[in-house]
Amino acid sequence: MIRNLFETAWDRWANFHPALRLLLMAAALAALGLLVTKPSSRAFKAWRVERNLGAARQAITEVHMDEARDLSLTVLRTGDPRIEAFRILEQATAALRDPLHGEIARALMSHPQSNDADRLHGFCCIAPQVALGLLGQAWTTLPPECQQDPQFATLFADRLIAEQRLSEATTVMLAVPEPARTSAVDLRLIHILIASGKSDGYGEAQRLIAAKMPAAPPDLAAWFDLLESIPVPSLQAKLLDPLRDLLQHPAPGAEARSALLLARMDYAANFTRCGPILEAAISSWQQRDPSALAHFLGDLGLYQRLLQTFPPECLGLHPGLFPTMLAAMERSGVWEQVTPLLDSHAARLPKFEDLTHRALAAANTADSAARAVAWNAAMAEAKASPLPTAFLTLERLARDAGLRDEAEQAMVAAIRLGRGPLPLYAALKPLLMSLARQGRDNTLLEICASYLAFEPGNPVLLTQFAYLACLSNVIEINTLLKAMETLATGYPKDLTIQCVLATACLCAGQADQAAATLDRLSLDPDQLAPANRAIFLTTQVLAHRLAKDDPRITAFPWKSLLPSERKKFTELIHDAP
Repeated sequence: MIRNLFETAWDRWANFHPALRLLLMAAALAALGLLVTKPSSRAFKAWRVERNLGAARQAITEVHMDEARDLSLTVLRTGDPRIEAFRILEQATAALRDPLHGEIARALMSHPQSNDADRLHGFCCIAPQVALGLLGQAWTTLPPECQQDPQFATLFADRLIAEQRLSEATTVMLAVPEPARTSAVDLRLIHILIASGKSDGYGEAQRLIAAKMPAAPPDLAAWFDLLESIPVPSLQAKLLDPLRDLLQHPAPGAEARSALLLARMDYAANFTRCGPILEAAISSWQQRDPSALAHFLGDLGLYQRLLQTFPPECLGLHPGLFPTMLAAMERSGVWEQVTPLLDSHAARLPKFEDLTHRALAAANTADSAARAVAWNAAMAEAKASPLPTAFLTLERLARDAGLRDEAEQAMVAAIRLGRGPLPLYAALKPLLMSLARQGRDNTLLEICASYLAFEPGNPVLLTQFAYLACLSNVIEINTLLKAMETLATGYPKDLTIQCVLATACLCAGQADQAAATLDRLSLDPDQLAPANRAIFLTTQVLAHRLAKDDPRITAFPWKSLLPSERKKFTELIHDAP
C-alpha cells in the first residue's frame, strides 16, 4: 500500500511541468531554510546582545563611560528592552553629563521591570535638573506607596521649596504617614515654615528646631543650616534657649559652627554688645576655621568687615574663601575690586560664570562697552557649556544685580534650550508681560511651544499657545479650533478661553460661531482689556453687526496690541465683505 502510494505520487510529480517542479522545489528548500535559520538567527541575536551587555558591564567597571553608553544603546536598538541596558545607559550618561540623561532617567523610572530602587534612583537624578513641570509629571506616575515614602517625598519637596511652591510642598510632606516620618521630613516641614517669610513661621520653626535638633551627626549640619536660614532680626532668645547647652558642648567636628551659632543668637539678642561679640568670634575662628567665620560674617551682612578680616592675599592660604569673598565685594558695592580678584582666581569658576561677574562689574562701573562684550561672551560660553544650569545661573546673577534685560535674555535662552531646572509656566508671568510690552510675540510663541512639552495639560498655557498660533498662522486652523472647542467646553465661563475660541472661529471663517460664543458671555466691550476688546469688535464687523468705518473701530487704539494681533485683526476687518 505504501509502495503504491509512493509510485502514484511519483507519477503525478513526473507529470508536472518542469518549471512548476522547479518552483515547488525552490519553495520547499526556502521553507526548510527558514525553519533552520530562524532559530539560528534568534540564537545569534541573543548571543550578540549578551556579548554587548557583558562588554558594557566591563566598560562601567573600567570607567569607560562613552563605550558603556554606546554598547547599551546598541542593545536597546535591537529591540531588546531589558532593564539592565537602561541601568547601564543611565549610569553612563550621568557620568558623561549627556543632555539625554534626564530622559534616560525617566525611562528607567517608567520601565515595566523597574523596582523601587530604580524609581528612587531615577527620581533622585531628575529632581534637581529638569523642568518642574516634567518633575510633576514623573511624580504623578509613581505608585502611591512611593509618594508616601520619605525618600521620594523629600526629593520632590526640596524642589518645590526651591521654587517657592510652599503649599504643594506641605501637601507632599504631610502625605507621608506619621509612623514613616523621619528627621528628614521634620527638616522639610520646618524649612517650609522658614521659607514662608512670616514672623509666625519663623517663631514656630525656632520652637521645632529647639525641640527636635539632634545632639550629634549625621543630621546635625542640616539642622544648623535651618537655624542659619532664619534672619537674625527674627531670632527669639526665649525660644532658642534650650539649644544653648547643646551648642556649648558640640559634637566633634561641629565646634566652629556651634560657637558661631551661639554668637549669632547673642548678636540678635543684644545689638548693643555686637562689637565685643564680633571681636570674640573673629579672634577665636579667624585662623582655626576661616570658612566658617567668613560665612558667619556674610550671613550677618557684614561684608566690609569680612573683607577687612580676609583681604584678597589670604586666598593663597585659604582658596575656599573665594566664592564668599566675591559675593562680599559685589554686595558691598566695591565693584572696582571684583575684576582684579577674577583676574587672579577666576579659574575656580566656570568660564560663563566668570564672564558674567565681569559683566556685572562693568555694569556697575558704567563701562557699557565692556558690559556688552563680557555679557555676550558669557551667553556664548553658556550655550556651549554641557551644564544644563548655565543659562539659569546667568539669569540668577543678572537678576540679583538688577540687570533686567540681561536676566530676561538668559531666561529666554534657557527656555529655548529646554534643559535645566526651569520653573513652572505660571512663574514666568513677569517675563511674559515684559516681552508683551516689547511686542515680542514671536518669542512668546516660542516660549509657549517649548513649555507644552513640560506642562501639556496646563489650560492657561494651551490657551495662550493657541491664541498666538492663530495670530501667526503656524498651525492648521482647524486643528487649533478643535483643541479650543474641547477646552472651552470645560471652561464655559472663562473669558480668556472663550475669546481665544472666538479668535479661532474668525480665523476659520466662522464669524457667526464666533459671535455666538461671545454672545453667551454678555460682554460689555468698554470693560474689556484691549486684546479681548479687539476680538469682540472684529467679531462684530465680520458678523455684519458693525460697519468697518464705525467710530468704535476707527477710534480703537490698535497700536496698543501686539504686532501679530494688530496685523491679524486689521486684516480680518479689511477683508470683510
